[in-house]
Amino acid sequence: IGGLIFVLVFGRHGWFGPWLETHDIKIIFALPGIVLATLFITFPFVVKELVPLMEEQGTAEEEAAVTLGAGGWSIFWRVTLPNIKWGLLYGMILCNARAMGEFGAVSVVSGHIRGQTNTLPLHVEILYNEYQFSASFAVASLLLLLALFTLILKNWFTRKRTH
Repeated sequence: IGGLIFVLVFGRHGWFGPWLETHDIKIIFALPGIVLATLFITFPFVVKELVPLMEEQGTAEEEAAVTLGAGGWSIFWRVTLPNIKWGLLYGMILCNARAMGEFGAVSVVSGHIRGQTNTLPLHVEILYNEYQFSASFAVASLLLLLALFTLILKNWFTRKRTH
């Protein structure tokens, strides 16, 4: 559904399609579409980690910084970010794990253009459909190694966050 939404909004006959085409901006069947679809699918993982953490911490420290004369960016970099850094990193690890395996929305917006808009999951599908099982297995194994590395990072951040 996410990919279809992006096609309906940014596609040639979508809401912004004619404007994008006159300004020679490609979103669908190009890298920006893949990035947008991936962010749309994965960003809730970061939000899921940050919202409860920020609600638990409250706003007392930020309010104190305001009364001491700190500006918005200063408050963010010196007060908010240090308090949420482990939750943010943990959410980004979960986001990365989901992004590595994203198939549906990316498949719709990418166009499967070899060497330009292919992701690893899409490449596995193409190789498998071409009966290149060894190559398909090799690429899938690479995804497996990336997933294992992500799990190791996730466990490390979980330990770091609880201490």
